[in-house]
Amino acid sequence: MSFSVICQACGARLKLPPGSVKKKARCPKCNAKINLGAALDVSAYLPTMAKPAKPASATARVAAPPVSSPTVPFEREEDPLPYPAPKPIVAPTLAQTTHCEVLSLDDDSPPDAKNPLAGKPAPAVPPFRIPARVTADSAALFTGPCEAVVVPHGLFLESVPYRPFLYVPIGLPIETVGRRSLVMSLPDKRTVSVELLGANAGRLADDVAAFLVGERPMPEAREYRRNPKWLLWLALIFALGLAVGPVVMSQTTELGLETGLLIGAGFAGVGLLANAMVVLLTRMSVFGKVFTMTVIGGAMTGVFLFGATAYLAGKREAEQPKPDPPPPPPVTPMPPLPIVPPPKPPDPKTPNPDPPRRGLATAADAAYRDGFFRFDEGSEDVTAIAVSADCSVMVVGHKNGTTRVWRFDNATFDAFGTGPRADGPITRIQFDSTGSIVYLSCTGGMVAGAWSDPPEVPVKIPGDPVVIFPFPKEERFAALRGNAPVLRMVPTATIKKPVGPVGKGKGFLLTTAKDETIPIDAKGAFAASPAKPTFLAWHTTGKLIAGQPDGSIVSWGATGPAGVVVSREHRAPVRAWAASPATWEFATGDDKGIVGLWYQKAMIPKTFTATTAAVTHLSFSPTGAHLAVADAAGAVWIWDVATTKQVVKTTRPTPVKAMAFGPTDDLLLLSDGKAVELWSVSELGKRE
Repeated sequence: MSFSVICQACGARLKLPPGSVKKKARCPKCNAKINLGAALDVSAYLPTMAKPAKPASATARVAAPPVSSPTVPFEREEDPLPYPAPKPIVAPTLAQTTHCEVLSLDDDSPPDAKNPLAGKPAPAVPPFRIPARVTADSAALFTGPCEAVVVPHGLFLESVPYRPFLYVPIGLPIETVGRRSLVMSLPDKRTVSVELLGANAGRLADDVAAFLVGERPMPEAREYRRNPKWLLWLALIFALGLAVGPVVMSQTTELGLETGLLIGAGFAGVGLLANAMVVLLTRMSVFGKVFTMTVIGGAMTGVFLFGATAYLAGKREAEQPKPDPPPPPPVTPMPPLPIVPPPKPPDPKTPNPDPPRRGLATAADAAYRDGFFRFDEGSEDVTAIAVSADCSVMVVGHKNGTTRVWRFDNATFDAFGTGPRADGPITRIQFDSTGSIVYLSCTGGMVAGAWSDPPEVPVKIPGDPVVIFPFPKEERFAALRGNAPVLRMVPTATIKKPVGPVGKGKGFLLTTAKDETIPIDAKGAFAASPAKPTFLAWHTTGKLIAGQPDGSIVSWGATGPAGVVVSREHRAPVRAWAASPATWEFATGDDKGIVGLWYQKAMIPKTFTATTAAVTHLSFSPTGAHLAVADAAGAVWIWDVATTKQVVKTTRPTPVKAMAFGPTDDLLLLSDGKAVELWSVSELGKRE
């Protein structure tokens, strides 16, 4: 079926060629440009326009049907689906001199006689295109990437613009599977599964399903647009404006500036919360959001004025002089009452003394009393130690992949608890943001599990190495795979309750592409590192950094993709690093004994010479005030972070294999064998 359009310049009625997908053309009479977008929207998405497809896949492309005549004035695109070949149209002479397609004159009957849709304006609601992917088709006709086009009367799927191959009308059974997948049952008993892609895919899947079953109107693109940044600034300005009234009132009355600031801060905080909810949670237009914030500001101003009026009225009433009270009536004297002696109080009883309570000494108590405390030995050498952010739990990793858990409120005679196991020697231990999950760096990746309830089959993220940046509900990790970092997300629920096959018979659940998702803010695949990194870590600002063999440090930022050298202060390979649990400080140590302190989100470190041997371990104190440094020669140093001055130095008989501060700034955990020792810093300084 062909459709007619009207040239706005000369009024000629022109024919839209069948199968045309170009949005721009020229009039053959006056050579004026014509926008065909509205005509394509009207003609392409009719309930009868979707053509059934022959079996094909997204990767096996099918060549377009041959054109019957070389005089067709438009180009056919490669398409995985067969479409009927258009009728040949003689190309006008203007096609040789212009870049746009030249339409032919419409010599058919007037639009009302043959084509009632010709000449009609575009629909009130334009088609809404959503990137999608057909994941399953019971008829095996099509799978692969496509676009879902939502129109007022249903949903179309197309792999080439304006050439739909599937139509789903309103009223068919629709099911939502997962976060962003739709399963549609067609009248011919065909079942098609479509996964929506892009931002807001989960929300779009719910809205499209509700639209197709008739529970809501058609979704529009404006509902899913990101709020402009100036809207958040406007919300802040409106909220700060609410604080002006209380501050001014405090200066004109006896409330005082401090009281006025407190009241103003309360009004501003409530206003900012309400405005932020309007901007971030509602689906109104920008004008509607501004109007709603204005109404909220007016309502809160009204509440303030009402309260201020009541306060001033009450104060004025209190300041008015009160009339003298009437004289009291004469009092008739009563006869005296007989004096009754007070009852004798009972003899006081001596309270029973509380039974004596015997305090049980903890490991910290023993360290303060004796200078150090030695914990029980493990089955293998200690290779890693970590203390939780709240300084309540210590996890010790061993060479054979086992871990032991110690609570710092335990008595000295208590035994270690059993923690999750890793796949080989543990080189680093990290807690998540809640302190309930530990991540164990080991051979070929990182194992994760709850320390209080170790899973029988823990999750292992493959990579060499893998570093974690914890989020509230899912963990962002970077893994070095094939000398190039990859950025992925893993849901915390998958780590807490792992479900799936066991990988390679070692008793670990290896994550796959189904378990790992690409963050929505990722900017593409990360560029490969120039050489195999000497370390991989997340900076405290959330940027991924890695060390190079020459001592330089490369950063891919938070989302990639290109790596940039951000520091050349180190002149030797950097292998040790640490992040402060309480501040934004970050530390690096190289093989020549140089330590770099990255102060307050800085991306260039301030270096100083901490030792003459290679730095093997770094650890910040719980408050971030001190940094412990251990080297390959057995020396242990404690430095003041603010001044980079030495606080303590001691030399061990053998080099330290694991080190961590905790549970306080004046206690240090050290291990050079199968046991862990808890040292008082003051006593450690005496052992130099």
